[in-house]
Amino acid sequence: MRTKVVTICCLVVIPVLAFWFFRPAPGYDIQRVDSKLRALQRPYQSVKTEYYMDGGSIGIKIIDRDGRMEQFAIPSHLGAPDRYTKVFVGAMHDRTQGAVEIIKPEHTKRMLICILQNYPNRTAWDNFTLMVLRRRPVDFGRCLIHKWQGDYNPDKP
Repeated sequence: MRTKVVTICCLVVIPVLAFWFFRPAPGYDIQRVDSKLRALQRPYQSVKTEYYMDGGSIGIKIIDRDGRMEQFAIPSHLGAPDRYTKVFVGAMHDRTQGAVEIIKPEHTKRMLICILQNYPNRTAWDNFTLMVLRRRPVDFGRCLIHKWQGDYNPDKP
């Protein structure tokens, strides 16, 4: 009887954990994405991120196939209750001159996450940024491997 209970629990728990671990990222509606991000042409030449130590603000710079560059900022300041809920366009940090806040930024943020997720040449810091934005277990694991390999060490060449 006990083995049946354990077997049934395993048959239920393992698929639930697998779904949670590998769950798909939420999609976005391209019509609700900011026009400056929509205007960038794929494939992208470069997707780079910056992580700021002001509480965790994130900057994303994208260069499209035609060489046009656009910058986005997703702020998170120490003590601020609204972490990663806003998106700014025109600068890598929200407090930099030229940064303009996007109204209703959720779909723009989701598209930025998808762009970063699908970019093949991600660095360890790009993976860290993706982990901070998505909060998925697979991203935590990837960052843990980077940490073990010393990829976040500033002395590493």
